[in-house]
Amino acid sequence: MKKIGTFLLILLFLSCSKKIQNLSEVLPIYWKSTLSSEIEIKDEWAYPSNKKNTFVKNNDKWVFCLVELRNLDSEHSLSWKWFNSKGELHRESPEIKIEVREERKNVIAWDKIKLDEEKEIGKWSVVIFLDGKSVDIKIFEIR
Repeated sequence: MKKIGTFLLILLFLSCSKKIQNLSEVLPIYWKSTLSSEIEIKDEWAYPSNKKNTFVKNNDKWVFCLVELRNLDSEHSLSWKWFNSKGELHRESPEIKIEVREERKNVIAWDKIKLDEEKEIGKWSVVIFLDGKSVDIKIFEIR
């Protein structure tokens, strides 16, 4: 029953947010998103380290949501909205402007939340926005 409630809550949120009318508008540049508890920066690129969907408060310090964009040919913006287990907005990231550079057609960006004792246990979600439109949602659990 709890899973159905979470699913319905996510559907409600997505129905109220701006939706992509035509997926081809975003698919050429939106590549993928990943959740992890750590990132590793190497050769001017960030790599998710310890990919997972379940995070443990006393074991993990952060929840990172990394987004990879490919074949950029114009300026774009990225932002994240993090929702707690009750479906309430926990954090809204500032919008990140991504400018096009000839030497950089692929980009990785991330946002994160700190896992502290105040974070409620349960199923959380993070919604990723590209140019103000929701393009992905990641569901994860905090224990």
